[in-house]
Amino acid sequence: MFEFLRSYIVYLALLSGIIGLFNLPKLPNNKAKFLVALIWFSVLTEVVGYYFTEWTGYLNYYVYNCYMFISFSAYILLIRSYLTKIQNRNTAILFLILFIASCFLNFLYFKDDVNQAFTYSFSAGVLLFMILSCLYLVEIFNSKKILNFKKSVFFWYLLGILLFHVPFLPFMLAINWFLIKQDDSIFSLVLFILNFLAHSCFIIGFIWSEKRYNY
Repeated sequence: MFEFLRSYIVYLALLSGIIGLFNLPKLPNNKAKFLVALIWFSVLTEVVGYYFTEWTGYLNYYVYNCYMFISFSAYILLIRSYLTKIQNRNTAILFLILFIASCFLNFLYFKDDVNQAFTYSFSAGVLLFMILSCLYLVEIFNSKKILNFKKSVFFWYLLGILLFHVPFLPFMLAINWFLIKQDDSIFSLVLFILNFLAHSCFIIGFIWSEKRYNY
């Protein structure tokens, strides 16, 4: 019933990406502009993922596994750039190494059949990113930035990423680990709702943020 919703996810990404481009003057440095680049990378991934099977005859897990590796690596490096404490920044580097190692081990373990979702790497990426997000929020709450944190585009981007990945992780694990039968209709509905929440946060961030808080 809801299978068609999955094809509309790309339009959510397009909308937030276009709004991000219109608000580039409010994004003063490369860190802020990188958020827009990540959104457009997700647009490209959705388009390639949608047609990948038609073009190659293979399932599109190859596309989304590559996207997962690149995006989580980018998220960790991005949040590290916003951390101020040396200990937290070093923790981010350690987490990046752990995530890359998890991807390597996941690939090694499933080397005979790489055409499936890298569930373990995705789980590791989400958990590591959640911990780094908590470290970032603790720094914000212990600084003067707490007074205007809602006017930072990065806060809204971070919130959008968390709103997508934190609920999606147990949903995906339930399908993969507990052998719950995947219903394409429910799967598409969940993906669409979570993408809607994430891109809504991105759009709010681009519109509501102020340039002086986007450094």
